Amino acid sequence: MYKIPKFRLPLNGMPYLTFIVLIYIISATMILPVLPIYIKSFGLSNASVGYVTSFIAILLLVYTILIRKMIKKVKKLNLIRIGFLGLSITILMLTILTNIKQFLILELFRTFFLVSIYITIGLFVREYTTIKKIGKTEGLYFSVYNVGYLIGPLFGGLIAFAYSFNTVFWIMAAMQFLLSLLLFIIPLKEKQVQHKHEFKFLDYFKNKELRKLYITTFGMVAWWTMLYTYMPLFANTNGFTEKTIGYALFAPMIALIILEVPIGKLADIHGFRKYISFGFFIMAAVLAFSYFANPIYTIVIIVIATIGAAFIEPLIEAYFFEEVRTKEKQNSLYPVYKTSSETSHLIVPLLYSTILIYFDFKIMFLFVSLFMLFFALISLRLKR
Repeated sequence: MYKIPKFRLPLNGMPYLTFIVLIYIISATMILPVLPIYIKSFGLSNASVGYVTSFIAILLLVYTILIRKMIKKVKKLNLIRIGFLGLSITILMLTILTNIKQFLILELFRTFFLVSIYITIGLFVREYTTIKKIGKTEGLYFSVYNVGYLIGPLFGGLIAFAYSFNTVFWIMAAMQFLLSLLLFIIPLKEKQVQHKHEFKFLDYFKNKELRKLYITTFGMVAWWTMLYTYMPLFANTNGFTEKTIGYALFAPMIALIILEVPIGKLADIHGFRKYISFGFFIMAAVLAFSYFANPIYTIVIIVIATIGAAFIEPLIEAYFFEEVRTKEKQNSLYPVYKTSSETSHLIVPLLYSTILIYFDFKIMFLFVSLFMLFFALISLRLKR
């Protein structure tokens, strides 16, 4: 008699964490083709959308510093559970907002839950690997991350195009609620860390290598800000639909998924510096061609240039764990390192939006190209 095969979900170890990360990123990134246009729908200009994202970045920065204090007293597992539950509720509330003031008030809460997940997931990855394999593990982690970035924006764009923004928000909320429920039933592994020393916020910046890494990560996030905020605004301004934006955010992730694991392995052997700087050079050189291109080719150029991120993204976080070896230091300094992302999210939209007030997208993209060249030169000074 024919038996139906049984499919079992590996609910332990790194495969379980990978599953959590994948489902979370798919749900979280569904909003990417939608959010800039959703904010703009409250009657804002393209530049004003950038200023709103800078306000959100201020909240992210404050909450990252707050989480650094909380993580010494609250279990990472509880933070991530609360993060998923709270995020599902606040995402659902996006369906009933009617003006920008209500949106900004809601962001006071939503961003806290985002940071709770963002910080704890990175630390949980470290729980499941050794320092000798950190490059390979981070490469695997970011490959899974980018599978989520491959699927999520595509689904979000297609669903928004076929149905509505609210349908996207409902699906996102349901997925994050289910993750919260799953983590209550099957917890992630967490080792207790004894905090015997008091590491101050500024201790991070006493380390020369960590200072350079902070600037390098700032540059990587500056690229993602351009891709996920200003490229959709550019596409929308030129008459492209949410479906097209979803495809444009889907395409660059393919190369990242293919390349990030082998690059992580190579970096474990040959060092990180050459790959990180090469990635920035790729983005700078390719994006410069957008100045001469029409709108559709500009989007294609941005997609191709994002391949450079595959040489940077899996390595910068691994570089941190290579430089900071003890779990106690990692728990104290990792949230400080993560403020590089929030600082970039705060400063970069102010730069990009100010350029858009006086110039057009062509000039802004040319500025981004030169910006990436600057970070390529900085990354050449990394030690490892």
